[in-house]
Amino acid sequence: MLRSDAVKNDFLYEYYCKVEDDNERKWAKKDFYTFISNQDNIFILAHSKPVGYLKARVIRDEIEIISILIDKKFRKIGIGKSLMYKLLNIALKKKIQNIFLEVSVENLIAINLYKKFNFIKVGKRKNYYYQNGRHLDANIMRLTLF
Repeated sequence: MLRSDAVKNDFLYEYYCKVEDDNERKWAKKDFYTFISNQDNIFILAHSKPVGYLKARVIRDEIEIISILIDKKFRKIGIGKSLMYKLLNIALKKKIQNIFLEVSVENLIAINLYKKFNFIKVGKRKNYYYQNGRHLDANIMRLTLF
């Protein structure tokens, strides 16, 4: 790895870690570097300040959104929407047919965002998340681009 890549990766990891959320456990630096070094993975920072990010991976003609996280102090001001538009641009350039994600059935803000982008519920995962001492189901959602 080139030195400039190492500096860039350190910068990205630092920003990734600064985005605050009570429910998402941050990856170890080694795992984060492995993720961003894979050309089939996508990591989008929301701003030059660490206020949010989107992690996804390309699998053939599909994208799986791993997580979208907006710092709790910066929610409900359009950052999630901005990240989704950036992902859609990438998807269209790569001729992706479908985008999939899982979202907690209790995360109504995120579900409403996904519905605005025409994601539809295609399934459910029982007890997929464990938060605050309890299990939560996840909706599986899909956006078909063409």
